[in-house]
Amino acid sequence: MQVLHVVCLLAALGLSAAILPKSVDYTGYKVVSVLPKSEEGLRTLENFERQGVIKYWIHPAGLNRPASFQISSSNFELVSNVLAEQALSPIVLIDNIQELIEKQNKEILERQLQKANSKAFDFENFHTYTELLAFMQETAANNSLVSYSVIGQSYEGRDIGQVTVRTGSAGVKQIIFLECGIHAREWITESTCIWIFDQLANGYGIDAEITALVDKFDWIIVPTSNPDGYEYSWASDRLWRKNRALTDNALCPGVDLNRNYDANFGGDGSSPLPCSETYHGVSAFSESEAVAIRDSLAANRGFVKAFVSIHSYGGIWMSPYGYIKELPLEYDEMYRVMAIGCEAITATYGTPFEYANEAAILYLTSGTTRDYAYVGGDNIIYAYTIETRGKAYGFVPPPSEILETAIETWNGIKAMAYNVL
Repeated sequence: MQVLHVVCLLAALGLSAAILPKSVDYTGYKVVSVLPKSEEGLRTLENFERQGVIKYWIHPAGLNRPASFQISSSNFELVSNVLAEQALSPIVLIDNIQELIEKQNKEILERQLQKANSKAFDFENFHTYTELLAFMQETAANNSLVSYSVIGQSYEGRDIGQVTVRTGSAGVKQIIFLECGIHAREWITESTCIWIFDQLANGYGIDAEITALVDKFDWIIVPTSNPDGYEYSWASDRLWRKNRALTDNALCPGVDLNRNYDANFGGDGSSPLPCSETYHGVSAFSESEAVAIRDSLAANRGFVKAFVSIHSYGGIWMSPYGYIKELPLEYDEMYRVMAIGCEAITATYGTPFEYANEAAILYLTSGTTRDYAYVGGDNIIYAYTIETRGKAYGFVPPPSEILETAIETWNGIKAMAYNVL
């Protein structure tokens, strides 16, 4: 069924449809993987990135660690020839990003049509910001365990919605805090977190495991912490990463919110250049979206037992620090719980997962939510980043990937919750 045909059918039924981005066309853009084997190879990749020739999907973490990047077909031959001189053989992972985007959109639309007569929220499809907030608000209105609150506004004035699943009064039990969707293009994170929220909200009293977890902890979830970027990734640029704040370069809006926190702000792994995908902003907490998460943590200070920032993709569970390779004092305990979480994920469907502190396993990052949760005054020992599965599709998985991603990620988080001290 052609996308246009599906759109017309949805319109005839009075349903909204996700429309393919119109302003950015990724026809011919590839995603390529390389394995840097020398410092010269790493420098070559970094030079290409600074010149705007490539955009990383996975940054190089060091020698003999795979990196992947998107590149136009017009630059592919040039870059391949340069890398070949350094004995690097690029492997094409995705031959045409636009085809993958169109396939994802087609499947979203077809599933909308399939579920057109159902009023139930479809957890096996991707949803817009407006749909996510509506579901959160509706659940809170009809479920006594759930409260909905607005913890801040985005740069463009959208509400940053937070849901809490709690029995009893606030300020009694410890909290597990899930922050999702900080990078706009990582749609699978919103889908995963809204599914986890539904499990907690509607499984209590029915599922013994859920009941025990809600009796033991309060659960706070922010399904989309970057609403402007998320909306923009639906409407204009499927691969947009940052928020939509204006910068001092009119051609390059947006701040990487996961570099805007006061945790070695401005250090390695972030950029002072507005056109960079990792632009950190003019100062720590210059962005209202980062302030919202900071203030929510502060409002619950002393009660947050675990903080998990959910990202995609790569199959990695990471602890502090991101900005130095030195290990935290509590690293043995962080590592013990990470290992248990990853074992639970892998036991679900066999998805391989790595785990370590981020600076060791991935690359240097500064100003992240996870490190702020640990060093920014809250001293949350169980502060983690989870990069969900998805190497085959990168940032553009089909709806059919949602449920398995959500289930295995939730199994890892449940195992973490059972094992924190």
